[in-house]
Amino acid sequence: MKGTQKDFPLHSFYGDIYSTYDRVNRVFTFGRDKSWRRKAARELLKAEPDRVLDLCTGTGDFALELARQSSRLSNEPELTGFDFSSDMLMEARRKQEEIQKKKRHAEISFEEGDAGEMPFEDACFDSMGITFGIRNLVYENSNALKHLGEMARVLRPGGQLVVLESSKPLSPLWRVFNNFYLRFILPYLGGLISGNLKAYQYLASSSKNYYTMEEMGKILDVAGFQLIRSRSLFLGSVMLLVLEKR
Repeated sequence: MKGTQKDFPLHSFYGDIYSTYDRVNRVFTFGRDKSWRRKAARELLKAEPDRVLDLCTGTGDFALELARQSSRLSNEPELTGFDFSSDMLMEARRKQEEIQKKKRHAEISFEEGDAGEMPFEDACFDSMGITFGIRNLVYENSNALKHLGEMARVLRPGGQLVVLESSKPLSPLWRVFNNFYLRFILPYLGGLISGNLKAYQYLASSSKNYYTMEEMGKILDVAGFQLIRSRSLFLGSVMLLVLEKR
């Protein structure tokens, strides 16, 4: 795990692209990100948790999917979405209000703060999900160990962690295509839609150079999480991991 501090001002980047973030995600993933989040939410809710944290919630897509699926459960969990970007959280709250006008969903509490110093008690969550956000916390980040330690602190022993993230494909042929797409297409397409080329140059670069599924599993193992199940999606470009805190 690299320990170099990021040179990118992520707060300002996400503040600049929050209004187009969902649209670029749909384009970037060919519309598949919604189905991936549905799969991740099903995995997380299998354990029937009482309290759930959606870490790096962003514009709230995963938290809202959890709310949608948990509304069919006999015991709806308490859902919390946590992120450092006030602009992304503003968009998440707006989306929640729009959905609640149309149909009842489980309530979500969206909170702003630092993932390295979360304002939650020890072992207060039964399950935790992080979708396309752990990359920002650990990749070339000098606070990586602090972030992983906080994740372990707020999750109870035996609690589940579900990770959905970009992955480095094992297939050499697909990796060539994936790298070409991330280097020459996504940054400029995302920059065109959002108006912020630098933000999507960072996001594309961190996706292209991120860990394989096996490497990510080892990093989380050292942090105190035991891998239970793993699934490769989109020909290995995306990983879905289900882990348990020891």
